[in-house]
Amino acid sequence: MALSMDRENRSSQPRPYLLAAVVLAATIFVGFARNYYLRTWLATRVLSMTAYVHGMIMTCWVLLFLTQALLVSKQRVDIHRRMGAAGGALAILVVAFGLYTIHADVERQYPGAGPKLQTEVFVAFDGVSLLLFGGLIAAALIARRQPQIHRRLMLMAMISLLPPAFGRLVAYFTHQNVEAYVLGLMIASTLAAALIDAGHHRRLHSAFLFGGAAVITANVLTYIAQVDNP
Repeated sequence: MALSMDRENRSSQPRPYLLAAVVLAATIFVGFARNYYLRTWLATRVLSMTAYVHGMIMTCWVLLFLTQALLVSKQRVDIHRRMGAAGGALAILVVAFGLYTIHADVERQYPGAGPKLQTEVFVAFDGVSLLLFGGLIAAALIARRQPQIHRRLMLMAMISLLPPAFGRLVAYFTHQNVEAYVLGLMIASTLAAALIDAGHHRRLHSAFLFGGAAVITANVLTYIAQVDNP
């Protein structure tokens, strides 16, 4: 009987992460609905090819993240692990093309900018969050044999991608103090994930402690750069 209950508890542990994956994917979809996913019907501005490809790559990542969370919740860890290599390759593409997209935006909006201004604008355009995403994914892949660390780092990596979606969500309602609202939402999302997990396991896991601190720090730096370069 005890063995049966233990198995049941172990099998139910990944389900909160599946729910988190669904919530994060929904947030990204709604945030980019007007300017990307539903733009054909909402008649918003024309997208550049760079932005269009960037959106496709990010969509593939979100779908893979959802799929991986679903596989773990269904106890298909064997397939989940086989897809890990593809996930690592896609994460590299997310970072590489994301950096190219930011660079293209900086060149378009600040032509002829010097190194100092380019660096500040790179941070303001969520460049630090993108690099942090890559670092968290790398750490998660290194810890892939330690599921408790791996899944938490992957969740933190996904949360680190939320600022652009939050920015567009806030802009649906107001164009005042968008940067401050996004910072608040990122801090709230990070703390909520860590506190819910800590409440469930009766302790704050180190992956959430260090990963969450990194996400909040990256977004504070982004906020400062955005205020300095409106």
